[in-house]
Amino acid sequence: MALHPHPSRVSSFTLVELLTAVAVLTIILVMVVSITGQASSIWKSSTGKIEAFQSARIGFDLLTRNLSQATLNTYLDYDNSTNPQYYLRKSELAFISGPAGAGTMPGMAGCGDAVFFQAPLGYATNTTLDSGLDSVMNTCGYYVSFTTNNTIPSHVVTTDNPYRYRLMQLLVPSEADTIYTLAAGNAGWFSSFTAQARPVADNIITLLVRPQDPSATPMDINPNYTYDSTTNATATPQPATANQMPPFVQVTMVAIDETAAKRLDNGSTPPSVISSALTTGGRFTSTVNYDTDLSGLESDLDRAHIRYTVFSSAVPIRESKWTK
Repeated sequence: MALHPHPSRVSSFTLVELLTAVAVLTIILVMVVSITGQASSIWKSSTGKIEAFQSARIGFDLLTRNLSQATLNTYLDYDNSTNPQYYLRKSELAFISGPAGAGTMPGMAGCGDAVFFQAPLGYATNTTLDSGLDSVMNTCGYYVSFTTNNTIPSHVVTTDNPYRYRLMQLLVPSEADTIYTLAAGNAGWFSSFTAQARPVADNIITLLVRPQDPSATPMDINPNYTYDSTTNATATPQPATANQMPPFVQVTMVAIDETAAKRLDNGSTPPSVISSALTTGGRFTSTVNYDTDLSGLESDLDRAHIRYTVFSSAVPIRESKWTK
């Protein structure tokens, strides 16, 4: 009797195995999609943050670079030409900083400080000066205003030129500078020209200017964010600030992104959440509380889900010859 071998059996997956494989594959795909999505979100967020604060960084670098060149050209002279008794530090130039929107200082009150000085920036609208003197002296200044962009032509519709907190730069052409013709202490050398100021960065909510003496404790020369080289300049003895520039100026600038600015847009009325964060508890009125005030501002912005960045730098004044 002939023997017939059994037909060969082909191995195959059971239904349970197939379902298990599909489930594992689905989990892997979900994980890959999730990781890819998170990576894409982080990349977009980082790119957006860099783009959002790029103009703020440019404005901050411009401010600190120009501030470092501030000069007074101080010299020694008799206190009285007809009856001399003392030598005094003298200068026809000036360096002044203090709370914006207070006294002769322009800017938005509560948005930190304004600073004005002279520096050899070589800006002139007169073609003869512009072509021949690249280090000619200019009045320069910075402060924060809540305003539209005055460099945009008037025919542009309002919705394309919204109100924003902006870092303003005042740069007076050399041939228009009046500081040499004004009496000492007259603020007209900058206050008469503020209509010419132009924005150099948008969404800057505060600018803090702290003149400092690194050899002193505390380093802040005045505890109320003020400095005026013309104050008591003819007194005997002169105060250390008379016709002298500080050795260093600690500059801090806080910027928010345009997304938050659009969300908080209230036309010509400053957003209350920003105003409150800047002024709650008398913030930024005393340099003693600088760290606490800045930390409080950051906490308030975080709670309001406002993306921000803080720029800070100790700017050495190269022409300073600080003595006490």
